[in-house]
Amino acid sequence: MPAESLASHLRELDAGALLAAVHYEGDDYDTVFRHREIEKSYTDDEFEEMAKHFVLKGFDDPLEQPEFSRFGHLDATVRWFHEVVVIQVPLDEWAGIIVAFDRESIEDTGTLVDGLLEFVEENIEDHGDPDDDVDEFAEEFS
Repeated sequence: MPAESLASHLRELDAGALLAAVHYEGDDYDTVFRHREIEKSYTDDEFEEMAKHFVLKGFDDPLEQPEFSRFGHLDATVRWFHEVVVIQVPLDEWAGIIVAFDRESIEDTGTLVDGLLEFVEENIEDHGDPDDDVDEFAEEFS
């Protein structure tokens, strides 16, 4: 994934103050961007713990959800906290992107989510690959 271009794209949207961006695949993830205010407010261990919990939340919201199949696949989940908005975009059953923004800085959530989805569609080849092997992923946790 072109990590630097994701952070750059989100800043260019000018739809909100980007605080952090994480790309995950299975139980492994990369911090794509971390704002200096986040670095000041959280120790590395605290940030890692928080990122890990958001990745686990991402597994709860996979791309394909059979119970809602009439609606199509899940494009994004938006979590509104008092001070932060977190958007998770599943790329497949076990991968995704999680971005966090300062809540007060967001003027138009729709523009923000649409811009993020546009980036995913244009830059991530295997978005929603139904052939991913769930059993292979499960073996990583055995």
